[in-house]
Amino acid sequence: MNVSISASQLPKIDRIGLYPLENSSVEFTYRNPTNAIHLFEYHGRIVVDSREVEIQAGDLTCIQHGSVYGIESPHPGKHWCVHYYDDPSDSGPTLELTQHQRLGVSAVLFREQFQLISSLHNGSLLKPDNSPSNLEARFRLKAMLLSLINRKEHFANGKRGATSVNWDDLLHWIDQHLGSPITLESISKLANISSATFSRKFKETHGAPLQQFITHRRINKAKSLLETTTMTIFETGAAVGITDPQYYNKQFRRVAGMSPTRYRELFRERMAVNDQQIATKDGKWVQPSKKSKKTKAA
Repeated sequence: MNVSISASQLPKIDRIGLYPLENSSVEFTYRNPTNAIHLFEYHGRIVVDSREVEIQAGDLTCIQHGSVYGIESPHPGKHWCVHYYDDPSDSGPTLELTQHQRLGVSAVLFREQFQLISSLHNGSLLKPDNSPSNLEARFRLKAMLLSLINRKEHFANGKRGATSVNWDDLLHWIDQHLGSPITLESISKLANISSATFSRKFKETHGAPLQQFITHRRINKAKSLLETTTMTIFETGAAVGITDPQYYNKQFRRVAGMSPTRYRELFRERMAVNDQQIATKDGKWVQPSKKSKKTKAA
């Protein structure tokens, strides 16, 4: 059964957090006056109103208020959970949340949103509902609900197959983790497909092997750090996940055609050009004319 939510109203959060699985048995059931969303970090099964669903880490379930459900797993684990009130009015438009979604690599992004919303809401328990932090938590929850609906519509429209990848989410995840080791095995696990299949699909989609692509992303970020910070050359390399100075210098030269030191020098030289030297006339760059010096009569 799908979960109905208002298309325009903000949800009101009752509670949110990372909870351990207790009473691990589908015989132990819950019935809440709120809607509930679970993001699982373990595998097992959930039974909602007699409908059983197999779950694995990275799966998400949406449960309508008043439904009876129980969760079971062979191993201890935790899940993110938000309970919220969202009763669509009879006259207003409504939207439908699918009861079960397998997020794959997108689970990383949804987990980050759970963490942020939890921090905002739980840090504002004694504040009024219209406080900035509470309002931000409610708006972010609304955005998460809408993104779940939008994500499911992509599946329904046949834009992604069972073994395809949400590349937007994946590339965002890569950019957020450039400072850490990124292996084919770890990222294909996030995408929930085999390493061989992921490697082939990545090269077909982006025209380069994964590690070559990541290296270019790292060097592009390093360029930005060289331009906008006072970090040392070694620090910029470490910040993008390349801690060996010699290897960093080699990879930077291969991608940028020069050393990181020379790249920073050239950037500073360009930035040192004064306004007169980059004046324009009729849309063209011109150099200011030099006035001839007048010699004094003897």
